[in-house]
Amino acid sequence: MSIKKILYIVVLGFCPINAIRAQQFVGDNQWVAPQGVATLIASAGQNYSQFYVVAALIQEWEFNAQFVYYYDDPRTNSESYLSPSFYLKRRLYQNESETAGYAILGGTGLFPHHLDKGEVTSDFQSWWMMATATYAFANNNILLDILPGATVNLDHKQSGNTAWGFTYSSRLAVYSIIPESAIVGEVFGTAGQANAPFSYRAGVRWESPKWIAALTYSSAFSSSHGAGLEIGLMFYTDPLFGKNRNKANPI
Repeated sequence: MSIKKILYIVVLGFCPINAIRAQQFVGDNQWVAPQGVATLIASAGQNYSQFYVVAALIQEWEFNAQFVYYYDDPRTNSESYLSPSFYLKRRLYQNESETAGYAILGGTGLFPHHLDKGEVTSDFQSWWMMATATYAFANNNILLDILPGATVNLDHKQSGNTAWGFTYSSRLAVYSIIPESAIVGEVFGTAGQANAPFSYRAGVRWESPKWIAALTYSSAFSSSHGAGLEIGLMFYTDPLFGKNRNKANPI
């Protein structure tokens, strides 16, 4: 086996360490998995649980299917309901170390962090788009994500009215303090008719080549509501198809 091929396998095996995607965090970055890799993500908190699948079907693109299980349904006072979201992510640029760059995301549904208390999005009635800009400092030990975006809800609070909102979030991850881990903090919210309070989330994320686990706490700065304690788990598969499959699993 050539040295070049060995190096490619090593890089492919360890690249998820730079893949600081959403999990229970609002923030995301420019990183897109190699073609053929699937990502399985689950989180559970005090107000809702999430499960989503990310598939790198095309180079530089990812398809995301997210399902949020809310424990209470404010529409009917029933015990629970399920809210789906589907969106695409396209990487525009990243640096050689894969720690900084730009991407765009867009789709239907909306992350629970950008919803007001009691707000419910009907299927395919809420659409959004956002951009990600990630910057690396201190020899890649400090990563800053900035995500401006916009959303429109065509059935705002089940009134039949259309409401627009400006979504915003920023996330800071600091490495080299706790081994194999990052201390992460973020702020986020939505301004406009479709609004959500200015909120924060803070926690610790442990990272390995295949698994990422995080424990966080989130609340609105006004203490009006928040996700509270959450635990999240993420797993990266080997490439399941495409040109990367044979490189990651040589015979």
